Amino acid sequence: MLLPELAVSKNLINSVGVAFASLGAFLVWRYLTEINFADKEAYLRGEGLLTVPDPTQDDIKRLRRSIILSKLGLAMILFGGVLQVVSNHISS
Repeated sequence: MLLPELAVSKNLINSVGVAFASLGAFLVWRYLTEINFADKEAYLRGEGLLTVPDPTQDDIKRLRRSIILSKLGLAMILFGGVLQVVSNHISS
């Protein structure tokens, strides 16, 4: 059994859930939106072409890192949501 000073309140669990979900949303936004090959400047001028060059080893490493971090962000969003739901069912 937890000691009284270690007891976790429903507000703390909810706050941790919100923090996880927020950080996860940032990771998904930061790393998932980065995955594209368009020349943004030319695209905004209406002259854009989608070219996919042969990837270098560095490109492959960066892509794998981006995918892993975006999946981590998604997991954090789900975990944060679960914590928020759980906090609703804890008696005060």
